[in-house]
Amino acid sequence: MTLRPLHYAGLALLCLVGILAVAQYQRATLKLTEAQIIETYAARYLDTHPAAKRTDCRARPALVKTTRMVVICGPEPFDAARHYEYHVGPLGGLIAQNGPADWATQTPVAPRDAA
Repeated sequence: MTLRPLHYAGLALLCLVGILAVAQYQRATLKLTEAQIIETYAARYLDTHPAAKRTDCRARPALVKTTRMVVICGPEPFDAARHYEYHVGPLGGLIAQNGPADWATQTPVAPRDAA
């Protein structure tokens, strides 16, 4: 079977759509700042613990390629009842959340908090 010009046109259109989708994804990723992400999850933490402070939250780069960062909220020293970790995807969406109920089976990301 030989490819006809219509097949080449369809293949070119498919490649163009793929390139545009990747470019849009990259643009959306770059548009969202780390500060905006941290603020979003700090607000979520403050909703959980109204007596907490915004300065209880910080972020670390993720060790997993599919995760952009881990936002860590909780007082120091480590308090298992008030320690939360939000694993954030490339576009700012929540991938996983670890909180007080999870520390029996999960290890906190921030080793200095777990001391």
